Amino acid sequence: MMRESNEMRGALTMQVTDREGVLVYEMRQKNRIVTSGRSLVAQLFAGVAGGVPPSPVTHMGVGTNAAAPSDGDGSLKAERAPRRAISSVDYSEISEGTGPDEVKRVRARLTAVFDFGDANGTEPLREAGIFTAENGGVMYNRVVFEPVTKTDAFKLTLLWDIVF
Repeated sequence: MMRESNEMRGALTMQVTDREGVLVYEMRQKNRIVTSGRSLVAQLFAGVAGGVPPSPVTHMGVGTNAAAPSDGDGSLKAERAPRRAISSVDYSEISEGTGPDEVKRVRARLTAVFDFGDANGTEPLREAGIFTAENGGVMYNRVVFEPVTKTDAFKLTLLWDIVF
């Protein structure tokens, strides 16, 4: 008997591109979907009994704190504003397992670009998250990564894969 599992998961791919369009650095890091993000998905799926319905995710943010993500995180620990709007969302079907254990999953790939003049500073970026608003809102997930010092010499493209 096959047992279905729907463990949502995500991973961030960060690309650093110079002014000539050359990819100079790329990394991939798994994220943690926090409790507020799991609640968001549940409410988007089943609705809410009264009150304002939740909004889908619309923005990505970056910050400088390297503390490990935890379920209770509701925001980035040291966000460097402003957040950037999600510029594209692509959906694809992926297969996991083989034969009778094969499961078709849906992957949503969200993209946001921090251009040459965005999120620059002397303290390295170490964290990122997906949010339902440009300011405030609900944080869906959080990831911590190796330090990247953002300057106006390059742009940062965040490609976030979320698998359902």
